[in-house]
Amino acid sequence: MKYHGVLLFPAGSDDFGEDVALEHYNGFRADLLLTVKDVWIFRHIHTLAINFTPMVPVDHTPLSPSITSRLSTPFKVISISRFGQKELKNAGIESEYIPHGIDVNTYKPLNRRAECRKLFYLNEDDYIVGYVGLNRARKMIPRVLRVYKRFLENNPDVKSHMFLWTDVRATAPPTSEDDVGMGVSDVSINLLPEIMSLGLGERVIWPEEKLVRKGIPEWAGDDYQGGWDMVKIYNAIDVILGASNEGFWFPGLDAQACGVQAVQMDVAAAPEIVGAGYVVPYVDYIITNSPGTRYMLVDIDKAAEALEKVMNSDREKMARKARAFAERFSWEKVADTYWKPFLEDCEKELHPLITKEGLSHW
Repeated sequence: MKYHGVLLFPAGSDDFGEDVALEHYNGFRADLLLTVKDVWIFRHIHTLAINFTPMVPVDHTPLSPSITSRLSTPFKVISISRFGQKELKNAGIESEYIPHGIDVNTYKPLNRRAECRKLFYLNEDDYIVGYVGLNRARKMIPRVLRVYKRFLENNPDVKSHMFLWTDVRATAPPTSEDDVGMGVSDVSINLLPEIMSLGLGERVIWPEEKLVRKGIPEWAGDDYQGGWDMVKIYNAIDVILGASNEGFWFPGLDAQACGVQAVQMDVAAAPEIVGAGYVVPYVDYIITNSPGTRYMLVDIDKAAEALEKVMNSDREKMARKARAFAERFSWEKVADTYWKPFLEDCEKELHPLITKEGLSHW
């Protein structure tokens, strides 16, 4: 089938398509097998005699062997952040920097804040702190909740709510030691006891679980009665908050494209993604998985102070700054600046054109 003019091959029985990847690669007579996935999940692809070219998210330091062990055979390695490129280089792995892109024509300010808030049952006059992301232990959502609680303690007279776009109940954990999720602490958490024990039961709003699990579209059109979508969520909040190691942090960039400031921890790729808002320090780290990955713990006081600074800032001015920053990552700019030169270099190597002037591309 085709989606927006792009040919899509069917998936196989394996969760990550490793059982059909080689067949599709050969059937399409591909020059590259480009993967857009954490490389630690692969069991076989990196061992095949193909031009394996992974895009590698890196969200921690020092780099885990579960990543480096899969990067000795690729044709090319692509880093989606400068942080990741530096960490890969420190591990002796050269890479090309190509960031992700976003659709800035879809993610944009709607200037219909009241309608967006009504759609998600948010008060028009409240200061809304948003969280968008998976419910996973590594996302440190309990830390996000504690930051918000500290903000409320520091600002007792502020009308505010937190909107969690995540599944607040724990989903089924990995069931065997062979499950790749076991290696990265990729289990979810029942957040309800934490929300209640922190006294946030009346302050935190979350969607019905099946709505998150099924998913909503990026944009459902100008329907402000039942047209739930991600663009309207971002247009309904005042700030997006994170407290986790991130290899890129799409929600932060999507939010800024909609004119929303971001607050995230000063670790991994976050400083590259936060153009309007604040990066805040971490105070320590914990290790919760078998590879020994360090997950940083955000400074709760500094993060709460950052939320207050966003609240007291010039919202319209910062919205323009956020939008201008996000536009740097438009797909058009990413394609012209990074992808076209990269693919031309690959072409010279895979299908060289020898001319009297030297090596060239077709």
